[in-house]
Amino acid sequence: NTVTVSPDGSLCASGGKDGKAMLWDLNEGKHLYTLEAGEIIESLTFSPNRYWLCAAAGPMIKIWDLESKNVVDELKVDVSAEGAEEGAEAKIPNVLSLAWSPDGQTLFAGYDDCEIRVWQVAA
Repeated sequence: NTVTVSPDGSLCASGGKDGKAMLWDLNEGKHLYTLEAGEIIESLTFSPNRYWLCAAAGPMIKIWDLESKNVVDELKVDVSAEGAEEGAEAKIPNVLSLAWSPDGQTLFAGYDDCEIRVWQVAA
């Protein structure tokens, strides 16, 4: 479904329907390792200033530290905080696209409810 290249051009990440983000070494042309997102991956993006990879995986944004291979954050819309109607079943939107600000402090996410949400991401 998606492919992205790291800012320095050394890594590539690919992801799709199997819910796995695969990391590739572009200099050596080989697969390095796989990260489990647990949902279909619609978009991937590398942080511009940290060794992080973000995945749009269903209703969640997963952020991995690529050194430790651990999830450092999971971002999910709180539909109750967004003013869902009383008694109505809130539908949690899925993330379709991701983009970082140049300074790496802000992550922009496009959702299937036609909204763009802005996340402030701390180091």
